[in-house]
Amino acid sequence: MLLYRKSTLAVLLALIFFSFFGTLTASAWMFPKNYDWRYRVISNLLSPRDNPSHYWMAAGGLALTGLLMLPFAGYLRRHLGVIAPRTANISAATFTAGIIALICACFVVPQHTHDVLGVRRLHELLGRSAAGFLAMGMLCSCWCAWKGRGRNRFAAQLFWIWSLVTLLPLVGIFFSESLLLLTRLEPSWATPIHSALRHSVFWHLGFWEWTGAVAVFLFLCATVFLTPRRATLPYVDPFDCAVIRLYDEAGNVIETHEHAGQFEQSKE
Repeated sequence: MLLYRKSTLAVLLALIFFSFFGTLTASAWMFPKNYDWRYRVISNLLSPRDNPSHYWMAAGGLALTGLLMLPFAGYLRRHLGVIAPRTANISAATFTAGIIALICACFVVPQHTHDVLGVRRLHELLGRSAAGFLAMGMLCSCWCAWKGRGRNRFAAQLFWIWSLVTLLPLVGIFFSESLLLLTRLEPSWATPIHSALRHSVFWHLGFWEWTGAVAVFLFLCATVFLTPRRATLPYVDPFDCAVIRLYDEAGNVIETHEHAGQFEQSKE
């Protein structure tokens, strides 16, 4: 399909960059108060209370970004499916779920005054769900690349780059949230650490939100520019017959070779 060509995805990457970073930067520049990305969360830009005049700009840009990201889920499934079909399907499904949650979070803007659909802080719930699903999809993609690293140099490159951009923000968020929890459970020794880091950018969720957004964009860049033009890794079907499928640039199968008994069945 046309949407799965590298040239098309490269154009989508450029549009994602401008729709996300462009609109949010413009909205932050027109923010009523001083917006410091290191300390303020992205939701402040989408809030009618905090950004009454231009919240629609940030919400629209973020929703458009989600729509532009949807083809990448199918692209990941097509390329990673020849390595680990089930994990590739999970990666594509969770990536799609994260995008849908992100788009929904743009329409359920943070009102700060009343519940939405009977749920308190529904926007925050959708935002955290989007981040969680996207992280799961990225981790599953890392696992697929790990499985194929010994048979394909592209998979080895993708594994290290994907792992770096995925794990760095996750580790930072994990330690900050864990420290926040420990200050409530063990305040005697965790409180001094909390006090020392409270004014650091590493303590604030806004810093990690923006870091995570950059990580997702870099993940998509690596997906487009480091995956091979054709997926040629062996896939073993349930009948213990090794099948090598050769795809063209559009993602269509152009050759299929079956070799019974020459490959051992892989286990995910």
